[in-house]
Amino acid sequence: MLRENPSTDSEPAEAAAGSPAVVTDRRRTMIFAVLLAACIAGAFAQTSLTTALPAIMTGLNISAVLGNWLTSGFSLAMGVTIPATAFMMKRFPTRPLFLTGLAMFAAGLLLAAASTSFPVLMAARIIQAFGSGISLSMTQVIILALYGRSGVGTAMGFYGLAVSAAPVIAPTLSGIMVDHWGWQSIFWVAGGIAVVVLLLAMPVMRNVLENSEAHLDIPSFLLAAVGFVGLQLGFSNLGVLPFLGWQVAGALSLGVVCLAVFAVLQFHIKHPLLQLRIFAVRDFTVAVALSMFLYAVLIAGSTILPIYLQRMAGASVTVSALSMLPGSLVMAVSSPVTGRVFDRFGIRPLAVGGMALLALTMLPFGFLTEHTPVWWVTVVFAVRSVAVAMVMMPAATWGLASVEQRYSSDASALLTSLRTIAGAIGSAVFVAVMVACGDDPRGASIAFLAMTALVAVGLVMAVVFCPRKPRADAR
Repeated sequence: MLRENPSTDSEPAEAAAGSPAVVTDRRRTMIFAVLLAACIAGAFAQTSLTTALPAIMTGLNISAVLGNWLTSGFSLAMGVTIPATAFMMKRFPTRPLFLTGLAMFAAGLLLAAASTSFPVLMAARIIQAFGSGISLSMTQVIILALYGRSGVGTAMGFYGLAVSAAPVIAPTLSGIMVDHWGWQSIFWVAGGIAVVVLLLAMPVMRNVLENSEAHLDIPSFLLAAVGFVGLQLGFSNLGVLPFLGWQVAGALSLGVVCLAVFAVLQFHIKHPLLQLRIFAVRDFTVAVALSMFLYAVLIAGSTILPIYLQRMAGASVTVSALSMLPGSLVMAVSSPVTGRVFDRFGIRPLAVGGMALLALTMLPFGFLTEHTPVWWVTVVFAVRSVAVAMVMMPAATWGLASVEQRYSSDASALLTSLRTIAGAIGSAVFVAVMVACGDDPRGASIAFLAMTALVAVGLVMAVVFCPRKPRADAR
């Protein structure tokens, strides 16, 4: 566990290799600020691309299924990278590892800004994903180490505020930029922000996590990577290509087999890539499942809604972005509040109430037409954002706090990886549903109804498994 020094007047020397540094209150605040800035940069890039996706599809002359790979492929690459970060966080010092992730993320953004074809843009997105996968999975573990378990709910609430702050302005700004200067401009801006954050992080970040002689099991990593890619490829082609072809059934079968072998292997090797035994902790398992359900509908909805507004309802990019602005603002304001509620009352009221509200706000999107008023979409999306804030960070905080400290890096990697993969697969599946049902308002409506059914499953899980009383050490 991180050792704290109450003094704020001087900065102690860096600890010996393998041990966390002694961090003053002032330094802790500075590190936390850098983490929040990095999250804002990542959220800005991701949210901007979601809004600009229809314009990119038009500019590069690609289909909705192929264009979706720019978002789902990013999530997939990040999800493949994250399992290895559990090893990286144990093996390498915090500071150089975090800075490397930020540098890769910035480089990928700048390459995307200079790209003029889909293959180059896709490659740039993968580089961004590798960097984001490293820094994102480290953030939650570092916050837990900085603030301990007693105040982690409040800290994660402000972390959620940072993640939500960028979407407050990013869709509107990106819509204006795309309308006036083209979609490449969003990557130039996001890349500039990432470079500034990297420069700020260099003198601030410290080695705050324990290091040990960790080992990377290459076969396990390859099995996980091939398994995730197989699932993503199969689900992306579902409803577009024949089910019994290699692109669907073959890819899905390969993915399932590889992941099954990966899971079995983790229990029979001396140095597993990820410690799957922590799934024996029920709270952690439920938190992961809730996060996966949430991210599947969150990413899918955020991908389909701009496509519906711009290509089916005739709205401009700017109007489409403005329609999501109130929802993003509501989510940003709600996140610190839900963090405090979690510290006081635990996960149950947030998980049950949040999943119920999410299901209710998904239903109106199941009846979209080309004449549905934009203001109605805006209102429903705003209420939906409250539901997302109630579950997103509290579930992650609850899950990470439920496992032993020595497994925190494994828990963070598993939680972040699986919810990211769920977001990628959910986006691929529901976009495929929309396309298969006509690629029109009717198809979008059916996709949202299918999402509602998935949320209902998550609601039942929250009611049955979330504890009625908060943990004593979470207050």
